[in-house]
Amino acid sequence: MEEPLKQVFVPVVATPGGERTQLGVFSTEQDAWDVMRAFLSRAGSTNVVSGSIVAWEIDYVGEEGSFELAAFDRKNCPVCDELTFWIEGDEEKARCYYPRCGAWIEQNAYDPSRWDCGWPAANWNKRAEDYQHAFKGLVAMRAQSASAGMMERMPSREAWLDEKDRERRTIQQKKFDSVAEDITE
Repeated sequence: MEEPLKQVFVPVVATPGGERTQLGVFSTEQDAWDVMRAFLSRAGSTNVVSGSIVAWEIDYVGEEGSFELAAFDRKNCPVCDELTFWIEGDEEKARCYYPRCGAWIEQNAYDPSRWDCGWPAANWNKRAEDYQHAFKGLVAMRAQSASAGMMERMPSREAWLDEKDRERRTIQQKKFDSVAEDITE
């Protein structure tokens, strides 16, 4: 016999005026997260500035029948400067959903006193002592690429990101070829 549903999960987004839109109601938390992440990846063209995932208790009487699992705030990315950098919770983790950037910050899973940040488009990672230092690390990555003269030589940010994306794919292909060669031997 199937266990009765005890909670539902609702991803919600909001505009600057406070207009809230529910993205659906889901029986599993994972489905709500998947829908929220899919929305965030395409939110660059919207005016949504915040979001949250709310869990609702079913058959609950009272005012506290729901609680917020996660909240998201939208900021400019410290690397690509697009309005696609989403901060999850109270500086718990952050990610740029611009497809060519993908900069991120999160607390290290094995050492909670350490924070990690990275810029996948440039294959750069850094460690920091707290969220603020990790954010500054992303700014430093951007500054390092600019100070290397990259901005002056490339026709646009898009061209530079395209080049970094090609470099990343080349490295991944070499790793794949190496592993495939080891398997066939």
